[in-house]
Amino acid sequence: MTAESRIKHPDRSLAIRDAALPGLPYLLDNQRLSELLGESVHITRVRYSPRTSLQVAYRRTRNGSFDYGWALTRAAKANGKLLRREETSRARGGDIRILHPDPRLPDTLVAVGGVEDDWALRENLAWLREHGPERLGLRRAPGSSLLGGSTTTLRYKPGRCLVLLLQNAGAPLVVKAAAKPLGTRHRHFHETLHLNGVPVLPQLGDAECAEHGISACAAWGGGDLAGLNESEGARRAGEALARVHGLPPVDSGAGGPCRPSGLADRLAETRSLVASLVPALEEPARRLEAALRTLPAARRSGEHVLIHGDFSPEQVLVNGAEVRILDFGQAHAGAPEADLGSFAAAEEAGQPLAAGRSAGGPTTASLAEGYAGAGGRFSQGGVNAWAAFRLFTGCLEPFNDRAPDWAADMARHLRRAQDLIVS
Repeated sequence: MTAESRIKHPDRSLAIRDAALPGLPYLLDNQRLSELLGESVHITRVRYSPRTSLQVAYRRTRNGSFDYGWALTRAAKANGKLLRREETSRARGGDIRILHPDPRLPDTLVAVGGVEDDWALRENLAWLREHGPERLGLRRAPGSSLLGGSTTTLRYKPGRCLVLLLQNAGAPLVVKAAAKPLGTRHRHFHETLHLNGVPVLPQLGDAECAEHGISACAAWGGGDLAGLNESEGARRAGEALARVHGLPPVDSGAGGPCRPSGLADRLAETRSLVASLVPALEEPARRLEAALRTLPAARRSGEHVLIHGDFSPEQVLVNGAEVRILDFGQAHAGAPEADLGSFAAAEEAGQPLAAGRSAGGPTTASLAEGYAGAGGRFSQGGVNAWAAFRLFTGCLEPFNDRAPDWAADMARHLRRAQDLIVS
């Protein structure tokens, strides 16, 4: 019997195992959360810290359009903090509420609120509401609602970021509000990329925007490579990636010094979370962690280049024969195979593909063709190894995104990562 065949009712099993969070059953099930809130909602994203907290983003329909909110439960020892936040929110005119889902369990609390009362994002969203129109050239009055009218929420990760599409009188903007500052060199870094022929979108705003986690650009293109069957767009993206890798490593200003991240820590954290979510997968996760620890030695440090750091089909916008590369917030010095492998893994995670000896599918093949044609050099073994790394560290995303069969998807990612290491 395989580990995957033993995975049954994973949400229910998780709620039973994590007794420190008795509120889990209400936040992992659309129907139970809807009953608790008194309206129909759909959970879109979760943030889980075993035995500590679970926060979810949920979507609901109001006045014919989507609206988002969040719900949070913590271990009982943090109930005092939740109650104080409710009190502070009420004093400021916010909408955080504390719910008691089960009268028999008085220590089980669930806090709920709207996006603009997200505790980690609240101050930066308030700054955007008051100062964004002037700083970004928005055609709306300061203080007007961020989420009303024709505004569309493109992505909401509770406690992390909110991405909005603002119509702005026919000149739509994509605005991202992050919980953390972007860094003082964020804008300069993008200008450097542009001056060196990397197709990026001009960044709007100023240093004050960056200090408050706000970035913005004009809406552009007809979609990204994750949703478009664009082999020519993928080849163009490969050519653009070769230009990025041809630049000397510099500090992007978004993630600190330009150096490889703590790979061993990421591997250990992933293995630990896999074990908490699906104990049956702990052993394959442990084997992968051990095998992937050798990645830093796969390329001599003198051969490191500037890499994107989070490259995927979603980071490539396409408009006819042109492309634009998005989100260099994790740029650092690393092996070029890390970007190629990241892209390949994202393609495999996004859709079922026939498992081959090389990571990725047809879009990755077109990307690699364009990359090599523009002078980029890589080893397929290195691409496979870094794709395995991305599949491993990204195996938690089906759970975070509330995929219906998230445990089976997690097992599939781990199995494919293992195949790529031994191929």
